[in-house]
Amino acid sequence: MIKQLLKEPLPRAEALQDEQWQAISEAFDRLRRAVDADDRPLIVRSAKELVEGVARVILVSYDGRTVPDQDSYDKVLGAAHKVIEHAISLGMPGNHPLRQIPESAKKMAGQLRELRNAFGTGHGRSIVHEISDEVVEASVHACLLWVRWALSRLHTALRGALSPLVRDLSESAFYGGDLASRLENLRERVPESN
Repeated sequence: MIKQLLKEPLPRAEALQDEQWQAISEAFDRLRRAVDADDRPLIVRSAKELVEGVARVILVSYDGRTVPDQDSYDKVLGAAHKVIEHAISLGMPGNHPLRQIPESAKKMAGQLRELRNAFGTGHGRSIVHEISDEVVEASVHACLLWVRWALSRLHTALRGALSPLVRDLSESAFYGGDLASRLENLRERVPESN
């Protein structure tokens, strides 16, 4: 089943830079290879790394924020989720299902750190843990649920972000009202000062 899930390509936000997309693609390919080889510790680790890589790409592509390597997984995931969750609607209450569903996906992705610590590669082991099908499936499902949602929301978030707009103003041509639309999206996201 999880091999089928990995056949579907990840969504790519229009304004995402090639080097950022390459980092995501390499992490996704690593997860695919681990699944193909049934390397269970590597599957668990690769699922966590894909989520963390996507989170870091979200932050750098949205506002140029680079995240120090020593920042915790939960901190990076939370910051990235905050950027893209606001792309839903600024006025939507926190208890609305369109906020609660992504929040649940983030909580699932957050558990990947614990699964990786218990079962994944990257830590020396004094004993070998058996990694059940359930652990593997939970890791891949949790990863892909948040990653696919986050990357599809990133497109909307980047349309209202200042850093990509500034870059595009110097490097791109705008057609058919695209600049006006992007400026309007930016205006909607910047709080008004009194």
